[in-house]
Amino acid sequence: MVGLALLAWSYPRDGIRLFNVLAEFPSMENVLGRDEAADEPFIEEELEEEDTLPELTPEELLDRQMEALQASRDSEFMAFCQKSPTRLHMPDDDVAYLDPVFEALDQAKERPLRIMHYGDSQLEGDRMTGVLREKIQALFGGNGSGLLPPVQRLGMATATVETWPELQHYMYFGSTEFHAEHKRYGPLAQVAEVDSLARFTVTAHGGSVYPHCRSFRKVSIAMMGEGEFTVEAGDDSLEMTCSHDSSFDGLRIFSTTLSRNVSKAVITARGQMEVYGIMIDGTRGAAVDNIAMRGVSGTLFTSIERRTLAPFFQQQNVRLLMLQYGGNSVPYLKSGKNISNYMQQLKAQISLFKRMIPDIHIIFIGPSDMATSVEDEMKTYPCLPQLVDSLRAMAQESGVAFWDMYRAMGGRGSMVRWVEADPQLAGEDYIHFTPRGSRRMSEMLWGSLELYYKYYRFRHHLDEEEEAAAADNPQPSETISPQTEPKDSTAG
Repeated sequence: MVGLALLAWSYPRDGIRLFNVLAEFPSMENVLGRDEAADEPFIEEELEEEDTLPELTPEELLDRQMEALQASRDSEFMAFCQKSPTRLHMPDDDVAYLDPVFEALDQAKERPLRIMHYGDSQLEGDRMTGVLREKIQALFGGNGSGLLPPVQRLGMATATVETWPELQHYMYFGSTEFHAEHKRYGPLAQVAEVDSLARFTVTAHGGSVYPHCRSFRKVSIAMMGEGEFTVEAGDDSLEMTCSHDSSFDGLRIFSTTLSRNVSKAVITARGQMEVYGIMIDGTRGAAVDNIAMRGVSGTLFTSIERRTLAPFFQQQNVRLLMLQYGGNSVPYLKSGKNISNYMQQLKAQISLFKRMIPDIHIIFIGPSDMATSVEDEMKTYPCLPQLVDSLRAMAQESGVAFWDMYRAMGGRGSMVRWVEADPQLAGEDYIHFTPRGSRRMSEMLWGSLELYYKYYRFRHHLDEEEEAAAADNPQPSETISPQTEPKDSTAG
């Protein structure tokens, strides 16, 4: 070591150059000294870790890890809420907008609620609503297909109404020959006149596709006038009662609860009255109504007489409205001014619903892509993208959520692709979905709603609380879930 040190001391610091080769030797500091600086970062890091760890208990460490996991999951949820084309556009980007609806759904086994899905011909036959209803009732309880017209002019996958005798029937949509001289149309924009006696035979369907619609237990009828009602179903023959007497100048609801679930019931009406709708529901959970109006653009509600409309919403605990409109206006909107006028009319409808139901939450569902012939080629209607953007802005200004069906299905040109798909997802009119396409679109909408519901439960730690409660109070395996309706039985 001494020899090496002497050599290092005497060797030139700049080295010795022999021809093109530079010969160097380590300095004396490198030979004899210790590179303490290299050790310092390791020592400091080790000391810092040793100083920190004892301050955290195992519980605190677990909490820190859970917080990191929560932040990661929250980031995943927010990524969907901000970027996905199937997301809901919430008013003021408030992801908690639908929280009151989700809270009510979680409590629906104690306090039943209604969800009403209004729309145009895309909803006919219960195609889109049927999927949503089945998903909702499977998760939150409930059965039956909900609100039905007193005179059924179009077939429905989940229920049939047969009326005897033939009644005078008016609809505030479609051909003007079906319009009444008055504006007493009720929540379905329909009314049937009973002069002395009428029978409504209601039969539930559903099969394996909509099993929660195969039966019902609660029967109701919405009317105005004077009369009385009875229901026959299996061994039951019951009178229907109403919380309002005949002096109430507005829509009244008569109802009764059967002794068991049935698939068929006969309602007998005696008196002089206007009938606005029939309801077949469960005794708990969610009722989901399909209200299809062919040719409607969603601007008729402000013209219906309030006393046949407002009492229904006020008595039925309606917590969510889905308004699916815009498609029928597309062929007639030729300018920005036309679109602006349409937006003002829609704002008036939303304002009306908010006045009738102060705690209501609304999702406005925009139109799908629609195609027309442009230079002998099927292309998206020129005004459609602008209309969709205007509808989203209208919903934002009105303080309601918006679901962009146009972009969810693929945006410009997507209708042509849906028509050409194998199997086909849209019809040859380049406007309406096939049953398969309707189901696909409904599943996309439900997928978005379900994710927001999961995010609601995640933010409020509800799943963790339920798991903890279940661990503290284990239930026998044979216990029936409180969200499950009693086992169906059929009558008639």
